[in-house]
Amino acid sequence: MIMNEGLLDRLEKYGLSLYMIRITLAASLSWVAVHSLYGDQYLYFAPLAAILITQASVKASLEKGIYRLIGIIIGGIVSLIVGQFFDVGAFSILLILLIGIGIATACRMNIQAVSQVGVTSVLALTFYHNDYVLWRVAETFIGVLIALIINMIIVPPNRFVKVKALALDGSLLLSDALKGLVGLRRDSSKDDNMLEQAGKLLSASNQQQKEMFYTIAHYQCRGDLKGLIQATAHLKTIHSYVKEIADDICLLPAHHANSDWMLEVLEATADCIAVYGTKTLSKAECQRSLTDCLHRARDLQAASFSELQGRCSLSSVRDLGALFSHLNRVLEEVERASSATYVVAARPSTAEITRAIRLIKKGLSQKL
Repeated sequence: MIMNEGLLDRLEKYGLSLYMIRITLAASLSWVAVHSLYGDQYLYFAPLAAILITQASVKASLEKGIYRLIGIIIGGIVSLIVGQFFDVGAFSILLILLIGIGIATACRMNIQAVSQVGVTSVLALTFYHNDYVLWRVAETFIGVLIALIINMIIVPPNRFVKVKALALDGSLLLSDALKGLVGLRRDSSKDDNMLEQAGKLLSASNQQQKEMFYTIAHYQCRGDLKGLIQATAHLKTIHSYVKEIADDICLLPAHHANSDWMLEVLEATADCIAVYGTKTLSKAECQRSLTDCLHRARDLQAASFSELQGRCSLSSVRDLGALFSHLNRVLEEVERASSATYVVAARPSTAEITRAIRLIKKGLSQKL
């Protein structure tokens, strides 16, 4: 269920955020589910688990739920063993914490699982009887399951559009950062910040894209989502090449780094990134042809490097060779990305294929 953006904004004015809605529903439904199954014993474990593991994303909630279950199981087993030999007291609590947390730490478990081992160990020893751990595990599992389902169903409005916009902004900022590398010096932070920001935007978009695969509401746009993930992966590769280009330019003499040919080559290469991002990640019409931009950038790179080889020292040619190698890799990656995007767009979805087969069978049956 994708919530209406206007409705969500109105609810947030009264403190009812999406996170609060998820927690409230998950805790309430967990209590109802456990009460209908088991009656009145330990009803608080399921709602407590739902509240504690509900996060902003399905993946984060799943990880926290797994850590919680692992911690409960280990802590419960240790407490049951120690409780058979010692009464509740300072020594028994010390012993179960040393054993339980020691096992979790030795197994290199997440800190959340380690802390849960300690909590469960103390509670299980305090309320010691054989059924406690089973109740705790079962009801925690119910709470975790319901919280995950709520996270998968209730999602922010227009999330796909926003995630796609993040990738577009990252591609355009990456293009601007490449253009701004002319005359770059090691002490220059402006373009480094642009590159870093572009990388953050692409990484944030990529992370949220993966999260959307776990949501039921975005199942219909899974084909578009795969194409977006693919495009973002190519842009992240291009980002790594641009960082290499920035390092290469820092090593060049000033007369090369500030030259007109450098500005022309970088702008032509950056235009390819911008055109690819606009055509792939935006509905806005782009009058420029990506093929023409790639040809122009490649011709400029070849002509500039060929001219420089005849009038530069061997060391300069080596440094320039590294620069032009990374520039060419940018163009090759853009070309690969464009080809992959075309294949994804041209390939019919499974639903479309199924529908076509059904129509063909229907037509044949009518003829027969």
